[in-house]
Amino acid sequence: MISLTAQTRIVAIDLETTGLSAARDRVVEIAAVSWQNGRETGNFNTLVNPGRSIPAAVIAIHGITDEMVSDQPIIAEILPSFLEFCSADVLVAHNAPFDLQFLQMECQRTGFTLQHGMVADTRELAKSYMPRCPNYRLETLKTVLGFGDHQSHRALDDARDCLAIFLAFMQGNTLQRCAPITARARENRGNKTLAMVCETLENGETLMIEYQDACGCVTNREIRPLAVDGVTLEAFCLLRNDKRHFAVERIKRAWKP
Repeated sequence: MISLTAQTRIVAIDLETTGLSAARDRVVEIAAVSWQNGRETGNFNTLVNPGRSIPAAVIAIHGITDEMVSDQPIIAEILPSFLEFCSADVLVAHNAPFDLQFLQMECQRTGFTLQHGMVADTRELAKSYMPRCPNYRLETLKTVLGFGDHQSHRALDDARDCLAIFLAFMQGNTLQRCAPITARARENRGNKTLAMVCETLENGETLMIEYQDACGCVTNREIRPLAVDGVTLEAFCLLRNDKRHFAVERIKRAWKP
């Protein structure tokens, strides 16, 4: 049970790395954001020279190149101040074991000690607060909670997003969208289109719809459903590249792409 007061110091962290193995790979960017008494109180962010080349497949994800880190400090020069900054009542991360394993390995290599109090994993929290979410990626949680629809894959941005998601859970701001399919929608599954929308949302898939807007214009759109209450469908529209709301009664037909 996580109990927060105005004086609770919360720090959200995120790392970008050369790969997925804490034993073999290294950190290339490290960031943290602190929160206390209702506001952000500071942040820590720096690129890190990993002492090795960054694979092209990984560069494609976070955009951090060998040139960007070539003149940056090595992790041993950064860890003391970073660990001090991360001294908090609650340490928050998305998929916390990943970040903590990397930090632990870097501490072992450099002779520092990783100490922390309570750890909150927003990925695991989301499974409890949002049991019907299509998936638990950071960008999905942002979209469902209304914080945006993409993940930057840069450490400071992702740390701030992680903090915002954690605070939403703790402050009860997850809204009805934490149950993406409402009871009303389930009761009306006799509607073939609504049934397909619900199935697609539960499976985390996309759906093609023929939609007639308020002006009578009909378009075919590929969407990713996010929430439905039987009357309104909230979805990410790939045609508009944005989140949109659709009246269920105006969906003329729906099919799997």
